[in-house]
Amino acid sequence: MTALLWILAVLLGLLLLMLTVCLLLLCVRTGIEAVGVNGEVSVEIRYGPARIPVWPPPKREEAPPQTAAAPAKRKKKRKKSKYRYSFQREELDIGELAGLALTLLSEMTDTLRISRLRVRVRIGTDDAAKTGLLLGQSAALTGMIVPFLENTFEMKAYHVDVDADFEADHTEWAFTVFCSMRPLRLLLVLLRHAGELFRLYKRLIKKEEAITNE
Repeated sequence: MTALLWILAVLLGLLLLMLTVCLLLLCVRTGIEAVGVNGEVSVEIRYGPARIPVWPPPKREEAPPQTAAAPAKRKKKRKKSKYRYSFQREELDIGELAGLALTLLSEMTDTLRISRLRVRVRIGTDDAAKTGLLLGQSAALTGMIVPFLENTFEMKAYHVDVDADFEADHTEWAFTVFCSMRPLRLLLVLLRHAGELFRLYKRLIKKEEAITNE
């Protein structure tokens, strides 16, 4: 009985030690750098000297070609996804999205630092009226978020340029942002607003059965 109690005590101590280490790691300030140009986005996490690419996922290394003497291996067929996901732009409410973003940012005032922020957008569509409407919405959104960031966070270098090109038939954009935060605080904020984020995701992302051609 005594031996069993000792074993349980040791296991409990190890568990508490692991939880303590995890909490300490979550409290260490972590940097996030994101760069995007016309649909191509890359995200990298910096944790001390380590750089961890998050998006796009790292490509798998291709296996070297087999020699003639090596027996050929049967290739496994990849299972095709039964579902596909599409973004529902008509369900996007810029005002609601901006309000939620400002709420999340306001709750991380004492932990989030924005060291670099560069945004450049040139709005263009095949309809001049639609282009003007999008420009007005984007200008309103920029007028809300930029002053909020200036008054709330310490921003060392930032520049936001949003305009329209009424002769273009597509929108071009580019951005770069580097910020640092404590992961534990971010996790707590996301958990606090998990319901709102999940409802927004369900409304914007539509899950459909994938159509496969046999």
